[in-house]
Amino acid sequence: MERRDFNYYEANAADISLEKITSSEMNAKILRWLRDGDGDLSIFSLGSGSWVHFRMGKGNDLGWLGYFIGRSVKIQHLDICHFPEGRQQIDVFFDGLARNQSIRSLSSHQLGDYGSTALFRVLGNLSQLEGLFFRGSNLTRNGCFALGTLLESGVCKLKKLLFDTNNIGDDGVAALASGLRSIGPSLKTLG
Repeated sequence: MERRDFNYYEANAADISLEKITSSEMNAKILRWLRDGDGDLSIFSLGSGSWVHFRMGKGNDLGWLGYFIGRSVKIQHLDICHFPEGRQQIDVFFDGLARNQSIRSLSSHQLGDYGSTALFRVLGNLSQLEGLFFRGSNLTRNGCFALGTLLESGVCKLKKLLFDTNNIGDDGVAALASGLRSIGPSLKTLG
């Protein structure tokens, strides 16, 4: 798949036939809901276990999903259950997500090291973000370092930060320490 940027999606979003560019009917339906602002999408789950099952596989579906999530003004909580292995798909999704201004909380499961690190690179752009929840995301020292750096930058004012079922170890704690000190008073829940 060729790498596409935000300008590609912006130029084609209004007129594109979602049925022709997606790998499944359900993906087209979900993208249409996001594009047209239909339904109650204040909570959006991505991946297995979600009530709306968006298939992450071949093609550019994930790029379009990132674009439409980035444009959405309704989504307040985003739950990412897993990502495909392809780094290019992850990057293009996060390029779109970085433009969202309505997400107040985000949870993830099984993102792995690259997915977590890619996520942390864009979180500073989510101006409304108050809660970040990682459940079994396999965070490593690299992911903890990326999050610590983000927190230390001061652009992210989290009120809740949870690391349920992650074994981040001493190195991970050390990587997070200065970032956690930096957000001090705004952080109400840490676990």
